[in-house]
Amino acid sequence: MMDARLKSDKLRFEHINRYLKPGKILDIGSSEGYIHGLLVKNNPHMTFFTLDKNKSSDFNIDIDNPKKINKTFDTVIAGEVIEHLSSPIDFIIYCKKLLRSGGRLIITTPNATGLQYLINPGWCVYYKDYRGHTQAFTIEMLQRILKDEKFKIIHKDYINAFWVSNPLQYLPRFIKRIRTDLIIVAEKT
Repeated sequence: MMDARLKSDKLRFEHINRYLKPGKILDIGSSEGYIHGLLVKNNPHMTFFTLDKNKSSDFNIDIDNPKKINKTFDTVIAGEVIEHLSSPIDFIIYCKKLLRSGGRLIITTPNATGLQYLINPGWCVYYKDYRGHTQAFTIEMLQRILKDEKFKIIHKDYINAFWVSNPLQYLPRFIKRIRTDLIIVAEKT
């Protein structure tokens, strides 16, 4: 049986992969690598770059204190990143600068109305824990930020990721709004 984390990542990959715009793809925060590996393997006609704060990334950059890159991309992926940042709006502005006109920004993040937050409102939001989340978002919150930054929303949905061994995991199958993750895809106008 597949590990719970791999199942979750495979599900996120399936959602992200549908919305890639062919060409140059920047995968931000891809240091754990499983989703990135699936994207590269399933899209050999695209050119992938990584941005993370480790030396093996194409762009070794701290996302909370980003540096300018002299490249633009057709798609920027921010999978499970934005909830860790001190300034999500600055991050979205940074991503916009990295995109070509008409380029896509794909964001996945835990859903603030997801079952994990309903059961435990303080779930994984502890800024001193390096893996903790500093923010929690709803689709409506991200949609508002993206529209304010002149992005056009082309897709938004809830993903039922990372609940595997809990009997409550079946509730989100029927109640979409309490699914654990969300995805929002926006184009730079």
